[in-house]
Amino acid sequence: MKIQQTSIYLLLILLNILNAQEMIYDEANSKLKSRKVVCDLGGDIQGKSFSAVILDGSRSQPSNGSLTYEWSFAPNLLFQDDYSFEQFDSMIPYTEADIEGLESSDRASIKKIITRNKFIELDLPSVQEDSQFGVILRVQNLVGSSDSDTLVITVVPATSEPISDGFSDIPLSENENNFTVEEESSAERIPLTETVINAGHITIQAINKDRLNPMEVDIINSFIYGFLTSNSTQQVLDPNRSIPSEINVNKAYERIRVEPDTVLLVSNDTLSSKEDLSMYMSSPLDTILSEVEVDDSTKSIDTSFVYRKYETVTSIDSLYYTEVVDTSLTYRFNCRSYDCAAENAYLERAGQVLTWGINDYSQLEFHYFSLSDIYENEPISFWDSDTIVLSPFADSILRYPESIGFDSDGSLVVVSGNGQTVNKLGREMHPKNAISKDVDQEDLYYPAGVCAGYLGELYVTDQHGHSVKQLYEGNVTTLYSTPRNEDGIILDDEPNTPTSIRVDPEGNVVVLFEGDGSVHQFDLRGSRTLLLPPGMINKPSDIALSSDGSLFVSSMDMGVVFRVALDGSVIPIAGTQNALATATDGVKALESYLGSPVSIDFDALNRLYIADNAFGSIRVVTTDGVINTLTDNDNRVMDMAQLRVSNHGLTTLYATHTLDHRLTRIQYKTISNSSQFNYVHYPYYIILKEGVYGLEEPIKASIRSALGDLIPKEKVSIFKKLSDRNRRIAAYLKSHPLLFGLLLILLNQGASAALSDGGPIDLPPDFPF
Repeated sequence: MKIQQTSIYLLLILLNILNAQEMIYDEANSKLKSRKVVCDLGGDIQGKSFSAVILDGSRSQPSNGSLTYEWSFAPNLLFQDDYSFEQFDSMIPYTEADIEGLESSDRASIKKIITRNKFIELDLPSVQEDSQFGVILRVQNLVGSSDSDTLVITVVPATSEPISDGFSDIPLSENENNFTVEEESSAERIPLTETVINAGHITIQAINKDRLNPMEVDIINSFIYGFLTSNSTQQVLDPNRSIPSEINVNKAYERIRVEPDTVLLVSNDTLSSKEDLSMYMSSPLDTILSEVEVDDSTKSIDTSFVYRKYETVTSIDSLYYTEVVDTSLTYRFNCRSYDCAAENAYLERAGQVLTWGINDYSQLEFHYFSLSDIYENEPISFWDSDTIVLSPFADSILRYPESIGFDSDGSLVVVSGNGQTVNKLGREMHPKNAISKDVDQEDLYYPAGVCAGYLGELYVTDQHGHSVKQLYEGNVTTLYSTPRNEDGIILDDEPNTPTSIRVDPEGNVVVLFEGDGSVHQFDLRGSRTLLLPPGMINKPSDIALSSDGSLFVSSMDMGVVFRVALDGSVIPIAGTQNALATATDGVKALESYLGSPVSIDFDALNRLYIADNAFGSIRVVTTDGVINTLTDNDNRVMDMAQLRVSNHGLTTLYATHTLDHRLTRIQYKTISNSSQFNYVHYPYYIILKEGVYGLEEPIKASIRSALGDLIPKEKVSIFKKLSDRNRRIAAYLKSHPLLFGLLLILLNQGASAALSDGGPIDLPPDFPF
């Protein structure tokens, strides 16, 4: 019985010793249940030369930081100068005998690394063909238990260029001005490839193709290409070549992977019996007795215990690796903006861009810019005012433009005082009378204001007829007419002389009556509601509605813009009657002087625009009440009759100048530093009269102006100059036959005098001279 108890006791002691040796605690200080060691290196890896991969042993068990990692590498896979060693890492290089018969290298190739790191960042070597390299990982715990795993790394040759030449029909040129473009880095990845742009290549990009016939687009593309190739010193890409819609390329990115790395540190800790030993749950490894002198005559024995100490150290590793992304590059054939054209130029690797197309203002626009400017510099933004150049036909119709509006599609509607007509210009900028020919035009005596409803109808005020008309599909109906007595005289206290007209968000018509200074609202049945009583504002000049339907009224005499409250009272919101005030920007609108606010309007963002004829300026009041000036000293807009804001597409302002017979467009432009513009005005009219052939000479002139020095000046011989002069003289005389006849008589009489020995010229008896 005693022997059996002794055996059990010895067995318990042995188990306790083994338990003490292998007792490992995780980060939560709980004992691990399994002591099995499992090595897991993951699946095989494939990557391109010069890319980086991560060898990941973090799936090995146990994962409490107690493992040592022994990495073995094939020759010429990992080199000593590529690896950053830590303090306790051990490295074994390949010897010459180990790699005898293999391709030699002047760099030290690593055979084995013994480390506590579970990750290895590996830069793949350069290869000319697909090559395979083996990696072996052996993991071992503190008591010597181990396991192994292997993987194969397949390295393929690197892609030389990130973007194919498939989008271009001209190979890469050697030009000192060539430049490279890199993708923008992000927190998640950094691009490792760059694209070389040919500085001397020009791409021709048609935008808004749907605004012309497809055949016209191809003809103009071919004409521009032929003109540039015969005149430009640059290499030009053929816009009508076969261009693939999509090309797949491999793009390499450096990615960052953040991993927590836990390492278990084992050491011996010696504590005196007098210290707190409660932190250790296991029995001590050893007991140390030491003699301590208390005084000269007294000594004592101090007992110390040696414990096994386990510490876990956690660090954050930033692991860098390469990701190769199969990327589809798509060419956009139906561009509507310069940004789209620039993206196509990037795919074509062309450093210069010439865009052309019908812009939003029905001009044939040519825009030249350099791609380097797009990537290297910030764009320039500014407000620009220009007189609208009309076709000869439109110019003859739109004499004395009084007021302006916008049809439901955003096209212009202009009231002309020349024939008292309301003209829809349409996309082609070709005026068409909004009233049908079979409708009595005399129904409209003095059209003063115009605006569009939500169903395609137009509303027009007749200032002399004291009425509000509705125009729909060429027909005219009366929405309101000021009441008159039997003699046709306007009744007292009735609104008269309607001018400015608006449509509110609910479809009601709002009209300013300058006769008594009142503003009234009309629903579609003609019912009238008073919004601004007479006499509240001295000589109101215009009205405008914000997006919520609030009414605003300007007064030229008072130099103030008012908001009309629901009860009919008025609240100043811009301008001041203080005689000491000045026209100042960047201040509250009520602190700035307005000289002569003739007209007002709102944009889609509820910013108020004010046309000030006193200074030829256009002021804008933001929603927080701050006022600024859009037009600078070199961009004044004088003698405005009316200002209206188009919110179709880009916010654009239009002003009428009645006595100058012209319209002004004020637009916000964002361009590059290298941008050069030129325009062919009224292209639709030219095509209507002469076909696309009529655009040839204007296109040549526009390209020469836009490209500047890139197009050498045309050399004209003396014979061609004489021929051109004679042709111009002949054309002039043909259009002036009376002058031509007079010249013939004078030449005839001069010749007769020369042949008659200097006698008097025999003029006809009734010759006026």
